[in-house]
Amino acid sequence: MSVGLLAPLGLAALAAWLLPLLLHLARRDATRPTPFAALRFLREKPRPRRRLRFDDWPLLLVRLALLALLALWLAWPVLHGATAPVRWTVVVPGVAVDAMPAADEREAPPRWLAPGFPPIDGPSAPGAGTATVSSLLRELDMTLPAGTALTVVAPEVIDGADAAPVVLSRAVDWRIVPMRADAAAPEPAAAPRLDVIGSAADDPARRVLRAVARAWRADDAEAFAIARDVTSVRTDALAAWWGEGAPSSHLLAHAAGGVLLLGAASARDPDLDWQPVWRGADGETLAERAACAPATCIRFVQALDPARLPAVLDPAFPARLRALVQPPPAPARIAAADFAPAEGGAAYPPTPRDLRPWWAVLVALLFALERWMAASPRRNRGP
Repeated sequence: MSVGLLAPLGLAALAAWLLPLLLHLARRDATRPTPFAALRFLREKPRPRRRLRFDDWPLLLVRLALLALLALWLAWPVLHGATAPVRWTVVVPGVAVDAMPAADEREAPPRWLAPGFPPIDGPSAPGAGTATVSSLLRELDMTLPAGTALTVVAPEVIDGADAAPVVLSRAVDWRIVPMRADAAAPEPAAAPRLDVIGSAADDPARRVLRAVARAWRADDAEAFAIARDVTSVRTDALAAWWGEGAPSSHLLAHAAGGVLLLGAASARDPDLDWQPVWRGADGETLAERAACAPATCIRFVQALDPARLPAVLDPAFPARLRALVQPPPAPARIAAADFAPAEGGAAYPPTPRDLRPWWAVLVALLFALERWMAASPRRNRGP
């Protein structure tokens, strides 16, 4: 093991050593000799040569040591080659209680594969976090020393996986165990209701949109509604502007953070960046999308009339439209057998151990000693 410095420029703070040296020299010159009249007739002898002496050597040394420790703390001391455990065992959340690994005195205690890698004997199991299982495995592989073996206990189905394969720098003992009974797949998001504004009574798009809403929510009698104005649009509904002209700012604000459907008769703002998002079998654009802040607008290029647009008669039309207005989340569940990490990644340099917390304790203790010595009665007693 060896001690190193991550920020050697912090040693420039050693220039502060001049401060206690000057203070101790000034304290020595603080006393002045007092001449006596009875001694003025004595023969003057040559004065001895003055020597540079420091007052109170123990206190001076303590102050110099305190400044040296502060400078080394700024230089970020670390310990290289610290003793590493022979094996690390991590548990992917979702493992059944009776399948949890037992602690071994010769190895590091098992930990959760979660941010911070908390021990499994904590108060509760970690919940779903922002970090994926893949990124946590890569982080653990980066921080563990090269000679430490890694065991991963995973449930049969893993939540929080990404599409990239996991390649680590070491072989992993991948153990698949039963999962918790309550670790079911997340419920899919409910389909929105549909409220149409500005549609004429004889517009064929009404029948198409009503059929789409019923296909989305077959068990909901109020899946489709005609809204009189913006205030009558339901908060849990997808707003659709089917009138002529551009939608009002109030309607855009109502759809803030969501999607606003626009009919072919609505005005197309040329200042927006419209991009085709749906093409028919013949390659003709059916719908285009643009960010019309604070919402996202999806505009049909042609009228939703079966006589003019046969694509609305396609049984997959409702599902295609829902994928536009409510994109499904990226798949994050995978069988543990298909997610086993492979070996062959680049090895990371060993992570040194940060000594600054312990260094701060030494600085605090030495500062307390310096204050005690500076305030001692012996030092403050007059000549």
